Amino acid sequence: MKSKTRFDRRRFLELLSVAGVAVYLPGCGPDDGNPPTNPPASTKKVLVLGGGLAGLSAAYELMKKGWDVTVLEAQTRVGGRVHTQHEGFENGQYAELGATRIPDVHDHTIGYVEELGLKLEEFPDGTPLYYLGGNRFVHTEGTPWPIPGLSPEEATEGLGMWSTYIAANFAEFGNPRDGSFPLPGIVEKYDGMVWTDYLKSKGATDAWLPLYASDNGTEIYKIGVLAWMALETADQDWSLTYHVQGGNDLIAQKLAEKLDGKVFFERVVKSITQDETKVTVTVDAKGTSETYEADYLVCTIPLKPLRDVAFSPALPDDKQKAMDEVHMMTSSRAMFQTKTRFWKNDPLGELGGLKLAKTDTKAERVWDLTATQTGDTGILLAYLQDKNADDFAAIAAPEREAYIQAELAKFFPDIEAEKLSFHMKVWAEDPWAQGAWTEILPNQWWMLAVLPRPEGRIHFAGEHTSIWAGWMQGAIESAKRAVDEIVKKS
Repeated sequence: MKSKTRFDRRRFLELLSVAGVAVYLPGCGPDDGNPPTNPPASTKKVLVLGGGLAGLSAAYELMKKGWDVTVLEAQTRVGGRVHTQHEGFENGQYAELGATRIPDVHDHTIGYVEELGLKLEEFPDGTPLYYLGGNRFVHTEGTPWPIPGLSPEEATEGLGMWSTYIAANFAEFGNPRDGSFPLPGIVEKYDGMVWTDYLKSKGATDAWLPLYASDNGTEIYKIGVLAWMALETADQDWSLTYHVQGGNDLIAQKLAEKLDGKVFFERVVKSITQDETKVTVTVDAKGTSETYEADYLVCTIPLKPLRDVAFSPALPDDKQKAMDEVHMMTSSRAMFQTKTRFWKNDPLGELGGLKLAKTDTKAERVWDLTATQTGDTGILLAYLQDKNADDFAAIAAPEREAYIQAELAKFFPDIEAEKLSFHMKVWAEDPWAQGAWTEILPNQWWMLAVLPRPEGRIHFAGEHTSIWAGWMQGAIESAKRAVDEIVKKS
């Protein structure tokens, strides 16, 4: 299993270029131990499109260096896909509709938590419930995994086969954190392969894959080898998992406070024009057209909504192709607040931990979002991906509660008697995201060289431009990379 090594910020010493993907690591930027980089004479202006974590981070870093920044956000709130819901839950409890976990190796995210005066809480370990192939069980160390079709080693090691199928092969790929990923020949060898086929090539049985998916999500059946292994190698020392006390969107709120007066809401970007001296953006501001000009622009708009923005001159063909063809992962979250944390008194014993139930049902993975919260009530979150999320979204909204409740009842039969309220978030239906996160499929590794690339005075940031796709780490890392690009130009 993964070692109990905590992250050490001193490990990350330089700005790395990974197969055309700029990976910004602590200790490499102008504000790491050096005086702030101020713009020349008359203060340079930068427009930032998007008030999610990437946009706010870029604006904050530029502001610290003395730049004049303006953030344009389409919604009435900051945070983007980092969104904590407090409304509708009893006892002051809350649920994360988007980004939930902060691994201890995500240095950019943890650095902001510390800098902004927020507090981290560790998700506790616990005993998860498994429901696979209709078999409801907990696993006791030293006993065989009761899953038909496993190899003898899989039956003994279970999820511990991560060490054999994945970790044992890290050296073949290199590591984004030291600039070696991907090593020569790796793209040619693996770019066309889906992750589950790679696992089977290393000896994984078809019976083991649902167990692995119950821990990691059904995206394993679609994502490309290079995208998954980039994350595995970069985060191989991940041991502990945190969240922000009070909700992860406090990071965005604190950043917005630092940018007091510089974030403008309900500004929907319609066009972006650039020439040799400036960038011009037109927006729809509640029915009124507005125009903004700046020396540079940082665009953090998610790729699907960005397709509706007119660029002049047009973006290069490869950039447009990447924007048009990139896959946005579909993900839905269905949440039940319950009268009690009944899973602590399960017939199989006390269940617990963030990853409370790992299943092959349509409910997929079920997380206990109140594992670190006070109160007798609980919040169960069914975390759906890919086809499960699509099937959920295809159901008429009033019927979704009954649908997902029936799935939970297969392994938590007390859910009907225990539920207090139902809540959901379908990210594909969010007009400002149109999906949960960017997923690099087989034969798409080239996109990670194209999507972050600056185009004249326009710079790009967001999880879709980072190897940490779908993580707060990716949003912040990409923002710092874009800021560094602009500073070097000035």
